[in-house]
Amino acid sequence: SLVSKEARKSMVDVGAISILISATVAPSKEFMQGEFAQALQENSMSALANISGGMPSVVLNLAESIESCRSDIQMADIIGALAYALMVFNDSSDSADVVNPVVIEQVLSRQLKSHVPQLVQERAIEALASLYGNTVLSKGLNHAEGKKMLVGLVTMATSDVREELMKSLKSLCGDDMNLWQSLRGREGVQLLISLLGLSSEQQQEYAVALLSILSQDVDESKWAITAAGGIPPLVQLLETGSARAKQDAALVLGNLCGHSEDIRACVETAEAVPALLWLLKNAGLRGQEIAAGALVQLVRDSDASTISQLAALLTGDLPESKLHVLNVLGRLLCVASHDDILKGGAAANEALQTVVQLLGSANEETKEHAASVIAEVFDAREDLRESPIITGGLEPLTGLLNSENEQIAMQAARALAALFLSIEKNRQVARIARDTLPPLMELARSPNIAVAEMATTALSNLLLDAEIAEEAPAEDIILPLTRILREGTFAGKDHAAGALARLLKFCPIDDALAESIHHCGTVLALVALLAVTDMKDCATSEALEALALLARAKRGGAFSRPPWAVLAEVPYSLGPLVTSLAVGLPPIQEKSIEVLSRLCRDQPVVLGDLIAGTSKCVVALADRVINSSNLEIKVGGTALLICASKEHRQKSMEALHDSGFFSHLVQSLVDMLGVKPAENPEVCDIDIVEEAKEVTKIERAAEKIYSKVEEGDLLMDRDPAAMLGGTVSLWLLSIIASHDSKSKVAIMEAGAIEVLTEKLGNFASSASQGEVDNNGSIWVSALLLAILFQDRDVTRSPATLRAIPSLATLLRSEGAIDHYFAAQALASLVCNGSRGTLLAVANSGAAGGLIPLLGSVESDISNLVALSEEFSLVPNPDQVALERLFRVDDIRVGATARKAIPALVELLKPIPDRPGAPSLALGLLTQLAKGSNANKLVMADAGALDALTKYLSLGPQDAIEEATADLMRILFSSAELRRHDSAAGAVNQLVAVLRLGTRGARYNAARALQALFSAENIKVGDSAKQSILPLVEMLNTGSEKEQLAAIGALIKLSSENPPKALAIADAEDNAVEGLCRVLSSDCALELKEDAAELCRVLFGNSRVRTMPAASNCVQPLVELLNAESISAQQAGALALNNLLDDEQQAELVAAQGAVVPLVGLVTGENYALHEAAVSALTKLGKDRPLCKLDMVKAGIIDNVLELLPIAPDGLCALMAELLRILTNNSSIAKGSAAAKAVEPLFIALTRPELSTSGQHSAMQVLVNILEKPQRLANLKLTPMQAIEPLVPLFDSPSQTVQQLAAELLSHLLVQEHFQRDIITQQAIAPLVRIAGMRIQSLQQKAIKALESASNSWPNAVADAGGIIELSKVIVQVDPQPPHALWESAALVISNILRFSSQYYLHVPIPVLVKLLRSSSEATVVVSLNALLVLERDDASSAEGMAEAGAVEALLELLRCHQCEEAAARLLEALFNNLKVRDMKVAKYAISPLSQYLLDPQTRAQPARLLASLALGDLFQHDGLSRTTDAISSCRALVSLLEDQPTEEMKMVAVCALQNLVVHSRSNKRAVAEAGGVHVVQELLSSSNSETAGQAAALIKLLFSNHTIQEYASSEMIRALTAVLEREFWATATVNEDVVKAIAILFGNFPRLCSTEAATLCIPQLGCALKAGTEPAQEAALDALCYLRQAWSSNPVEVGKSQATVAAESIPLLQLLMRSGPQRFQERADFLLQYLPGSLVVTIRRGNNLKQSMGTTNAFCKLTLGNGPPRQTKVVPHSTSPEWTQSFAWAFDTPPKGQKLHISCKSKNAFGKGSLGKVTIQIDRVVMLGTVSGQYTLVPDTNRDGTSRTLEIEFQWSNK
Repeated sequence: SLVSKEARKSMVDVGAISILISATVAPSKEFMQGEFAQALQENSMSALANISGGMPSVVLNLAESIESCRSDIQMADIIGALAYALMVFNDSSDSADVVNPVVIEQVLSRQLKSHVPQLVQERAIEALASLYGNTVLSKGLNHAEGKKMLVGLVTMATSDVREELMKSLKSLCGDDMNLWQSLRGREGVQLLISLLGLSSEQQQEYAVALLSILSQDVDESKWAITAAGGIPPLVQLLETGSARAKQDAALVLGNLCGHSEDIRACVETAEAVPALLWLLKNAGLRGQEIAAGALVQLVRDSDASTISQLAALLTGDLPESKLHVLNVLGRLLCVASHDDILKGGAAANEALQTVVQLLGSANEETKEHAASVIAEVFDAREDLRESPIITGGLEPLTGLLNSENEQIAMQAARALAALFLSIEKNRQVARIARDTLPPLMELARSPNIAVAEMATTALSNLLLDAEIAEEAPAEDIILPLTRILREGTFAGKDHAAGALARLLKFCPIDDALAESIHHCGTVLALVALLAVTDMKDCATSEALEALALLARAKRGGAFSRPPWAVLAEVPYSLGPLVTSLAVGLPPIQEKSIEVLSRLCRDQPVVLGDLIAGTSKCVVALADRVINSSNLEIKVGGTALLICASKEHRQKSMEALHDSGFFSHLVQSLVDMLGVKPAENPEVCDIDIVEEAKEVTKIERAAEKIYSKVEEGDLLMDRDPAAMLGGTVSLWLLSIIASHDSKSKVAIMEAGAIEVLTEKLGNFASSASQGEVDNNGSIWVSALLLAILFQDRDVTRSPATLRAIPSLATLLRSEGAIDHYFAAQALASLVCNGSRGTLLAVANSGAAGGLIPLLGSVESDISNLVALSEEFSLVPNPDQVALERLFRVDDIRVGATARKAIPALVELLKPIPDRPGAPSLALGLLTQLAKGSNANKLVMADAGALDALTKYLSLGPQDAIEEATADLMRILFSSAELRRHDSAAGAVNQLVAVLRLGTRGARYNAARALQALFSAENIKVGDSAKQSILPLVEMLNTGSEKEQLAAIGALIKLSSENPPKALAIADAEDNAVEGLCRVLSSDCALELKEDAAELCRVLFGNSRVRTMPAASNCVQPLVELLNAESISAQQAGALALNNLLDDEQQAELVAAQGAVVPLVGLVTGENYALHEAAVSALTKLGKDRPLCKLDMVKAGIIDNVLELLPIAPDGLCALMAELLRILTNNSSIAKGSAAAKAVEPLFIALTRPELSTSGQHSAMQVLVNILEKPQRLANLKLTPMQAIEPLVPLFDSPSQTVQQLAAELLSHLLVQEHFQRDIITQQAIAPLVRIAGMRIQSLQQKAIKALESASNSWPNAVADAGGIIELSKVIVQVDPQPPHALWESAALVISNILRFSSQYYLHVPIPVLVKLLRSSSEATVVVSLNALLVLERDDASSAEGMAEAGAVEALLELLRCHQCEEAAARLLEALFNNLKVRDMKVAKYAISPLSQYLLDPQTRAQPARLLASLALGDLFQHDGLSRTTDAISSCRALVSLLEDQPTEEMKMVAVCALQNLVVHSRSNKRAVAEAGGVHVVQELLSSSNSETAGQAAALIKLLFSNHTIQEYASSEMIRALTAVLEREFWATATVNEDVVKAIAILFGNFPRLCSTEAATLCIPQLGCALKAGTEPAQEAALDALCYLRQAWSSNPVEVGKSQATVAAESIPLLQLLMRSGPQRFQERADFLLQYLPGSLVVTIRRGNNLKQSMGTTNAFCKLTLGNGPPRQTKVVPHSTSPEWTQSFAWAFDTPPKGQKLHISCKSKNAFGKGSLGKVTIQIDRVVMLGTVSGQYTLVPDTNRDGTSRTLEIEFQWSNK
């Protein structure tokens, strides 16, 4: 099979695989042993491997074929073969990775199930054991070691234990459980512990191994082992178990001791120490290690016995290796008491001596570990390190330092390092330790980095001693320390940094040391250490301490390159320092600042980027500046903050604000301003100007100051902070202040301004005394103030005002930089200060100091300008400050300005070194001249006019000429200067400039002439006329601004000067055409405005208006109306207004669409513009309807109305006229816009100064609008607003005004609120008089007015005789008045009647009836109310109403469904009158009323109710109820009941039907056929008892005869019964109508008596007998009698059932017999004689029952009819026995004529003796119910003559 493929194939074909599998398992099956059996298995498996393609394939094939086996034996063989294959499977097998052990495990674990045969399970367990024992495959399984041990236990366990273990194994293999879970926790631990005792050695090993695994992995198992009592067996196992079991037991105990002190105490109590010591002595190396570990965990105190045993082990032969013994002993010595260790003879002392002696052992391993133990003891026991006696161990340790074995030397160094930790306290150690310095230095150079690190640690601790550190050769130590810093571990680097820091602390840094540091790269190594160190570690502090010491190295001396300079050369090295600064503790931060602050000069940008980019760094710097007590740290932190803020200002400021340190930092910086600078002349000699050129941030200034300090060879004892603090803080404050306004305010609130003011004040004081000591902080202070004063809140602080005098003084200092930044501060102050601040600046004389600075050459101060730009300051503060000062009116017109004017005028003269001064002075003079005539006069007095004229005469060709002309314009705006002697000459000169000057000069000359032409004497002169041609030429050819100036001058020249206007129009260059071109161009609006103004002036001449050029101006003027400028609009409107005086031009203007723009002008508050626009619109609107409509569409009415209340009287009249022209158009008058004009026009009429034409126009507009009804209806004015203005107008001298007032009043009175006013009342009397006239037109208007007035003043109309006059109109027949007039009169009367009912009697009834015909519902309603009141007060009036036609009118109202309720109510009232019912009209009302009820449109329920009542009233008349129309009423009323009416309506309808049917059979039939029976039957179910009662009454009437007998039914009986029952239960009463109805039905229709309903009715009839009234009781008796009478004809069962039910009423009938009326007794007796009942006889007692002999033992015997006798009980020994015994007899009918026989006897020994008898007739008891009394026995006497009696009670009832 190995060499031949064909052979392998043949073998497979012949079934060799199964044979080989059997051969593989044969030895185990046949118990074969020896080499042959082994060879058989090996060769069989090899053949299988060859056939299958390798061992992995064998394993996989066997695993796959397990579950496909059909035979259990075959499966067992395959699993056995797999077990062998897994056992021999090794790493050398081909393709070992192909086998997945997890799959194999899953296949095998499935064979462990309970249903699998035992043999298969055993083979599967063997296979699992092989799998877990295979070192290759077990690596891919979870919990392989635990599973291995568990399988081992399974193979050896008994059956009961095996089952539990199998469950755990299956869970561990397949359920994703860990070992603890699969063993079921504490239960499994208990099981394993039980196996530690009596089981075999192999089982013990497996069990303890599982416990060791559990205790190693699961903490809960440790408590479980302890709780299960596992510690004693484990200790026992240490003594008696196998070697493997002992090791695992020791491991478990060690794990237990390390988990809990309580468990450790339990282990210690179990005396595990001796066993562990024995194991430590005798076990192998692994056992010793485990025992030592357990002892270390177990031993917690220095037990002398244990220490002695361990010491003995050290000196004995066993164990051979002392390593683990030393470890345990070291542990004990670490916890031994101080006295035990130092006390001679003590176990601990001897043990320590033994360890020290081992330092000299020949065994190097022993020496190494002995030194290690000593190191551990010294490291743990500070008390031992400080003890003098311990010095004895130094010598052997020192000797070991020179050992050739570096490991021994390293451990010695370790011990010494631990000992040197207390070198400062143990001076004896310090004296001896000097000798260890050379060997430790040598050891530090070892190539072995670990050895070198340990030596470095010892050196670090050794250098804690200052004397040793001073003597140490620093140059030799630097290199090894640097090496450790680079290559060592973290701890080694820490100790190296510490050694370096201590070395540098005590050794001066000379040339050799500095060179060594540079050569070794020590600084960068320290920085690298910082990069990998947690800021909380000691290494950070040590490294920073070393760097700080290096940073303190002075620049002076022999070396010029300090050690820390490399940091500046290698920028990336700064990162760790910045990180230390950001996240370190305050000491670390301060050291970082100390180092980094030295680098501000060389690497400011890098530092700034790092600081700003490192989180919390800026905050840390701020914290140190705030909280550090070291002023140098404050300065260094400030410098670093400057670096950060240089390029990252926003980020830095945000960090400061977010941290909450901002305000505290500012306060600290302000406090630093008070630090006095050192008196160092070299510092003071700094070239400040050059410094300002190079430095815009404080770090560079700091650089120069520090460099000066070093060059001066000053000692660092002179604190640089004292020299720099104030200046550095000034720069940082400047940077902070330049960030935002809040920062400025914060600095101000911190008191900075006060400090700076004090500083400047001290400087000013010193300057005044000639003792100037300016170290550069003065101008920086001024710079900071300039920045702060950029905020308005800062400028308003009180301290600001105190700084002004100092700044003014600084302006006069000799230093250019000082007065430049003083000017900056003042410029910021005046730009942002309040008016009071500016006045304070002006009063300080600062202006005088600023003027000399004007015009300075910028190149001289370029550095200062650049610095200003850095802080957003202005480059020319002198000019800015003066301009801002002179903007304040009080300053500009005050003494300050007057003092400055001569100096400024003086600057007009050319100054060679200040060439820019004249132009600046000219500008300031212009500013001062504007708006101040006083300043102009001062300028004139100072010679300004002469100087300006001189410039013009010289014809300068520069910008000064233009400015000069402009200033002249301003000066000549003053009337006094225009009258100046030089004014005339100035005109000639300006005209000359117009002709010959430059364009700019010509422009300014024109403007100056414009100002001069304001003087009348100048514009009428010949010189002025000479200017027309050049000005017109400028108008036609100049630029826009030149045209503007020319037009302005021409306007001034031609205004109110017609000759000059004609001259302008007739000029060679046509001025009007030029104006047209200007208006049509795209020039500025201001130019067009002036052109339009000139057009207005020119168009005032009729000849100019007719020019063709004037027509060309129309379109541009119309376009100008749409300009944004109001003044331009006004100019265009005025020009067009003048042009509209020509009719042809007016048509052209209208055609050009001027309407809409003109309408748009009628807004705002420019009344002149409004007047022009309204005037133009009025001219356009005349006879132009389309223009009118365009105006309205454009909103002219709204615009006019908005202005009307506030416009002047003249404008008001113009607008009224415009509205009159508009509203003459009917469509406009009807519009909504016109309606808005009413109220404003009424208000306008109240103006006392309004002209008559204005009044006429306003009134006409109102009439035009209010004659439209819809507009009048929407009028919202009060009478005071509308009517009161009209009253005075009746006295107007103008008749047209009076007419319009009267007409308008007639329109107004239509409105209700006008009617109610008292003024209206005054007009009522004349209106009534007019109404009485027969002139119909006047009458109609008067009544129409009265109609309105009567709404509010009806009493006034009545009092004026209005009722009489209007009644005539109402009843007028010939001629018939127009309907509208009649309605108006009716409405007036109705208003009077509505006002008060007292007028009801004043109006004749025929008039009121006539009013019912009105189409006005209100009139109808009030007339109805009046008629109702009259009828109620006087019933006889009903006849008059009926005779006047009221019934017909009311019926018509009902038919039309108008005022239905009131009409029906009056109709009902009329028909309630007997005489009216007798009238013929009553008969004709029945049908309409019925139709009204039947009309589906009839919805008003009250009206329907009243109509029903009216019918009911009518049918009270017998004759009317028998009419043919009554039948329709029946149907109507039934229909009414079917519509689910209200209860009240039901009552009314039912009552009406009762009136109908009571006397008419036909009506009964009609009601029945209309469904009335069914409806009435439904009414019986009404919840209203009255309704139900009336329904029953109607039923009684309906069925009082046999007319509708077919409608009588049992359902009717049921319904009536239900009514009785419901009412009885609700009110305990009955309705007699219901009972009567039942009685009627039973009496008239006997067939109903046999129904079930009749039977069910009987109980309710009994209730009627009980609770009803006498009529109800009588009816109930009748009903019962009817029922009784029917029993003979009814079925027997019906009779019996009814009799039984009726028997319940026996007590009631008996009561009626006893106490009822006489007429009831016969019927009650009749009923009682036929009702079944029960007779109850009660024998109560006997009296006087004596015998002649013996005692009486009495009893009674009762006999009734033929029934059996009844007997009482015997009462012994009593002559008056009490029986109280009852006997009952039931009867179907009462026992008529029967008698009760009673015999009384006495029972004794001689028999029964008779006491007497009595016979009683019982008929009477049936009628009375209960009869009782004493009955005498016969014989009735005793021998003594006394009677014998019995007390007997008889009761007849239904019970």
